[in-house]
Amino acid sequence: MKDKSEDPIEAFLQYCETERGYSSHTVLSYRNDLEEFFRFTQHSYACVSSLHIREFIEHLYDIDRERTTINRKLSALRRFFRFHLRENHIKENPAEKITSAKVFKRLPDFLTIEEMSALLDRCPEGTEKELRDKAVLELLYATGMRVGELVSLKTKDIRFDSATVRILGKGGKERMVPLHEKASNLIRRYLFLRGSDQKTLFLSIRKNPLHARDIRRILNNALIDMAFAKHITPHKIRHSFATHLLEKGADLRTVQELLGHSSLSTTQIYTHVTMENVKNVYQKCHPRGGERKN
Repeated sequence: MKDKSEDPIEAFLQYCETERGYSSHTVLSYRNDLEEFFRFTQHSYACVSSLHIREFIEHLYDIDRERTTINRKLSALRRFFRFHLRENHIKENPAEKITSAKVFKRLPDFLTIEEMSALLDRCPEGTEKELRDKAVLELLYATGMRVGELVSLKTKDIRFDSATVRILGKGGKERMVPLHEKASNLIRRYLFLRGSDQKTLFLSIRKNPLHARDIRRILNNALIDMAFAKHITPHKIRHSFATHLLEKGADLRTVQELLGHSSLSTTQIYTHVTMENVKNVYQKCHPRGGERKN
């Protein structure tokens, strides 16, 4: 059997995992993308040229792959060949000069402040399970954290004395996010009621750590009686968090830090959402904003 260190894909993935600290989800995506490319090209990595990569991209267009998917695969190839170039396994990176497909960014969907408040205020909190579910949703909206970050939280990550949450984000990057009193009180009550010394913050009734699918189920149950004409996911609560902060005057850099974005450009998409709101307010409130030309 071939040693993993001798396999070019395995060597790259091991580097991503151990040295770069990429998540298991990212590593799996890289694996799938690279394996798909090499199945298509039928060339060894040392013999791949830019022409082979262009043929692969044309093939992806032919089978109607989304541009974002194509760009992700191209990014995986760039990183793969860049790694082997640095290791002196190849003489050039055949993917380096191939430009990405232009993608028209779709504005993220989100709940309004009124809708978000209605959702949270309707959540009961009588039993341990109800208190847990409400605390989960309140914490998502209070911090804007990702679902994966939430299910990984430990009880020690909630700093009641400083009213902050320690969040371990993508690539093992740590950030501290403020926690408002309402969310803090819910978590404190939940921890008192659950009566377990488990280190993980949110547990099932059987005292096992929750998974991402459990968070989606909690949200879906909370939405059953809500008349929202939107498809709401836990990630859209994160979108709502960012949008509402910007609408209320938060600066982009602060929102970037709270969300754990490595690049400001990732956060900037929310400015498009809030600008639409600004335009609507302007048209409604400016003395001449509502005037129309004959």
